[in-house]
Amino acid sequence: MKQISFVLTLSLLAAGVLVGCGNNKRLESTEVPKQAPSNEPAPAVKAAPVASDHYTVRKNDTLWAIAGKDSTYSDSFQWPLIYKANRDTIKDPDLIYPRQDFMILKGVEADEVAHARKTAMETPKYVPHTEPRQTLPVDYF
Repeated sequence: MKQISFVLTLSLLAAGVLVGCGNNKRLESTEVPKQAPSNEPAPAVKAAPVASDHYTVRKNDTLWAIAGKDSTYSDSFQWPLIYKANRDTIKDPDLIYPRQDFMILKGVEADEVAHARKTAMETPKYVPHTEPRQTLPVDYF
């Protein structure tokens, strides 16, 4: 009996030593590895919009009217955001067509909203045309 007790004690002691040695080499989950200080500024990370919705164009829709809807931006002056998000399908912001499916970005950064509103205000009054313009009157990007 003494021999079994002695062997168990030795086994537990050895296991404790092994476990203790292993913990010294690992970082705890709350520890953060230290990094050498750097003189370079951290790169600016631009947050991506949080989510997006879709809107299917109906007859007589305009980007101005779509942006003003409660289901999109509730602000008609944000129509350039729709144009920018869908530039692969919109060649001219004045010419959109029924059944086009537009992505409506949500969670857009404040500086992008301000830029969109500014460019919308700079856009000249609509002049009817049936073909996409080669040069747009304002740089929306």
